[in-house]
Formats: sequence, structure tokens, C-alpha cells
Amino acid sequence: MKNKNHIKIKSGLLKGSWYIVLAFLLTGYIVVPFLCTVIKSFQTENGYGLSNIKDYLSNPNQLRVILNTVMLGAASVLVCGIVGIMLALYMTFLAGREKKIVHILLLSPMMIPGVIVVISFIQLYGESGMVTKGLEYLFHLTEAPFHFQGFGAIVFVIAYTQYVYFYLNIYVALKYIDYSLIEAARGMGTSKMRVFADVIWPEILPAVLTSVIVTFASGISSFSAPNLIGGGFKVLSTQIVRSKANNHMETASVQVVILFLISLSVMMLIQYYSRKYGNINSARASAVVRTGKKKGIFVSLCRIVIVVQIIMVVLPVAAIVYLSFVDTKSIMTMIFPRGFTLENYLIIAEKGRVLKPLINSIKMSVMAVAAGLAITVPTAYMVVKYKGKWNMLFRMLIMLPWAMPASVIAVNLINAFNKKSIFAFNQSLIGGFYILPIAYAITSLPLLYSSNEVAVQGINKNLEEASQSLGAGMFYTFIHVIIPNIAPGIMAGGILGLIRNIGEYTMSALLYGVYNRPISISMVTNMQEFKMGISLAYGVIVIIICYVALGLIFKFDKEKYF
Repeated sequence: MKNKNHIKIKSGLLKGSWYIVLAFLLTGYIVVPFLCTVIKSFQTENGYGLSNIKDYLSNPNQLRVILNTVMLGAASVLVCGIVGIMLALYMTFLAGREKKIVHILLLSPMMIPGVIVVISFIQLYGESGMVTKGLEYLFHLTEAPFHFQGFGAIVFVIAYTQYVYFYLNIYVALKYIDYSLIEAARGMGTSKMRVFADVIWPEILPAVLTSVIVTFASGISSFSAPNLIGGGFKVLSTQIVRSKANNHMETASVQVVILFLISLSVMMLIQYYSRKYGNINSARASAVVRTGKKKGIFVSLCRIVIVVQIIMVVLPVAAIVYLSFVDTKSIMTMIFPRGFTLENYLIIAEKGRVLKPLINSIKMSVMAVAAGLAITVPTAYMVVKYKGKWNMLFRMLIMLPWAMPASVIAVNLINAFNKKSIFAFNQSLIGGFYILPIAYAITSLPLLYSSNEVAVQGINKNLEEASQSLGAGMFYTFIHVIIPNIAPGIMAGGILGLIRNIGEYTMSALLYGVYNRPISISMVTNMQEFKMGISLAYGVIVIIICYVALGLIFKFDKEKYF
């Protein structure tokens, strides 16, 4: 009896200690930085007031920037939704022997950082791009057949990189549809469109709504595409970086608050509809059965989309690899460069200054994921095991960065840690090495937590009860029973977070310094300095890392991805 009481007291102390640490971290690095930004947005030369906000909202050009941002988010959802849903339906009901390889190819953009995609698209579709110049030569055109700039070009890039959210979420949701219901409806003579509307759509709606939130947030926070190919199309993310570069932090803070409110409003609206109409089955009663080749307009359209999408996936990667072995002079002067060389890779390998950004990115990403897992794994366990107001509050704070675009998180950290802070042990973090790993960790929290929560929910409760019945305390049970059983989920989420951080560009552009210059910044800088070969060689190295990581994710989490 005394032993059990001792275990309960020890478990209570561990829980209390963890809650204190968690409250310190989440308050200090998420809540307080955002409050600092809100306060900064009200700061004027004469104290505090609404003049910054009034001046900003009364400027027609700034209102246009806000409208452009919302338009970009909405267009991202529309295009990615159409492409992702069609691909998921085709891969679930129509794909044949080629399914596995096509599935891997369709997931590939998830692993390629956005800045690399933009650079490759510029090399393909820019004014001097291979596709652009090839069409000019083929059809004897006197000028470029299209201009790869502005709103259309940005949406084109986002459609390439972000459709994966819709595709993967809906592909997984379709696994849990009772196929016998579809067969019954078809047997009664119901049209395919009615089957989709009445049987399939209600089942995949929660996945669609979740994808809308993620895609909209990604669209309005996109920075690499608007910055490199936006032309005159200005959005809040690029204007925030410009305001910060000009040291107009009051204006940047106003822009950050507006961007956050847009993201939060859409997220809350979608979550309202998700709770109202959400209905997820926990098990699939009857598996999908594919019988022969299907015909029809929709099937043909899906196959066309599949072929086009595969070409779109493969072409940029092939272009980056091809051009990375070409000297920059040949890239700048020839439609299809032929000056093959290993010099670009030798420069990266032999010059420490050139190699350092890659090492920095890997090191900072590992640190961020390690910190994120240290926070989210125990928290996910606590939330699932002990339902309560405090646990729900911690869960909400961990998921809050989901509604915070990358530029919002970066400016929050600048406003909070540009001076000494108790949350940084009386240090100023801005300009130092650790500010970027902290930013990466914050933006990774929702992804890591979601992965870990699902993994914890899947544990057989009998294992934990057996451990405790043998006299094991909460800490021992967590380390020796829980962790080994959720390890695949931890690894899959951690690897995905690692890859997303390695090529991160938006926060990097706002927070990097001489000590933590990441590879994404070096890629863009080399491109702007006309050292295209080195920039593309960086891209190939990151892509190789990404594809190795994709293979590891498939190994650890087959059920989700196949």
C-alpha cells in the first residue's frame, strides 16, 4: 500500500514539474512574443495608440496587399483542392499496377523545400528558361509565349508544392469508406456524381476541411514564390520582410497581426464546420475492389491530370540535377547548356565557407526537431491519458503555431528577444545562432504533436495497465512501454519535421545572421549573384536528403502513406 502511495506521489510530482516546464516554454516562446508584437503594433512616437493601424488600413495600396493575400490563399485552396481530390480518387478507385510508384512520385513535392521548387521553375519557365526558350525556338516566336511572373505564376508554384495536403489527407480518408455502400448505390442505378455527393463526400469532408486550413495557411504565408517571381503582386509575407529590412518594426507588427487574424479567422471558421459536419469512421467495413479498366469522362480527365502532375513533379527535379552539373556561363548563355562540370560540387565540398550553410541547416533542423519532440511526446501522452482543462490548454497552445504563418512567428521572436529576456535566461537571442532553431521548433510543434497524439491513441491500454500493475511508476512506464510502442510515429513525424526545416526560407530571411546562415538563404544569394551552378548543386544535395528521408518515413509509417 505504501509502495502504491509512493508511486502516486512521485507521479504527481513528475506531472507537476512537467506542467511548470511546459507552461514556461509555451508562454515564453509563443504567447509572450505574440503579445510583444501586438503591443508593438500600437506603439507610436507619442506613446501608444491606434494611429499605426489607422494609417495602414487607410492606405489603398496596403488594402490591396491584404486583398492579394486573401486571394492567394483562396486560389491555393481551390487549385490544390481540385488537383488533390482528383488524384486521391483516381489512386483509390482506378490505379492499377503502377499505383505504388505513382503514389511515391505524387508525394515527392512534400519533401522538396519551396525555395528549391521556385528556383527550378525559374530555370524552366522564366524568361530565359529551358521550356520558354524551347517553345520560342520550336514555334519561331519573336517573344516569350508567357511571362512567368505575378499572381498566376505564384499559384502555379503553390499548386505544385501544396496539393499534397489534399491528396494525402483524402487518400487516407478514402481508406475508411465502406465500399459496399458504394456498390449498393451503383447497383440501384445511382450515377457516379450522386454516389460521390451522397456517399463519398460526407466521409471525406473532415479531411477536406483539414486540408483547407493547412493549404490556406501555407498560401497566405508563402514567401519564396511571391518574393522571387511575384513581380508587382505584393502580399503581406513579402511586405513584412521589407518592413523589417527597413527597420519599420511598428509597420511589420501591424502587418503580422493582420496576417495572423486572417489565418486564425479562416481556421476557426473551418473548424466550426468541421465540428458541425465532421464524421470520421474508425474502421473500414469493406475494402475497395478494382475490376478491370474503367471508362468515362471523369476517368479520362483524372488520367490526364495524373500524367500532367507526374511530368510536373519529375521535370523540376530533373532540371535541377541536370543544371547542377553545368557551369554558370553555359546556363546563362545557352537554351540547353552543355558545359558539364563537377566544379559546383567541388566548390561546396572544398570551401568551408560554402559548405557551412548546409551544415548549419542540418544542425539547426536536428536541434529543432529534438526540442519539438521533447515537448510534444510527453504532452501528447498527458493529453490522451489525463483529460482536463490544463491539458486542453497546453494542447491548444502547441497547436497555435498552426494558425501563425512563418513570418508571424519570426517577427514575434524579433519583438520578444531583441533585448534581454527572462525566457532566454537574461540573454538577447536576435543575431545569435539559436534563434533560428527556436523558430523552426515552434513552427514544427503542431506537426510533431499531431503525429505523436495519433501514435499514443493507438497504444493498447492493456500494456500500460500491465506495467502499472507490476509496480512500475508513470515515468518508467512512459520510457519503457509507451516510447517503444510509439517510436515509428515519433520517427515519421520527426523526419518530416526535419525535412521541412532544412529548406525553410521565410523565417530564415527574417532571422538569420552571420552565425547561422542557412542553405535556403545561400541558394537565393548565389542565384542573385549569378552563381547558378552552386545554387542548383545545393538544391540537389537537399533533394537527395529529402528523398532518403521520404524512404525512411515510408518505412516507419507504412499504414498512413500506403
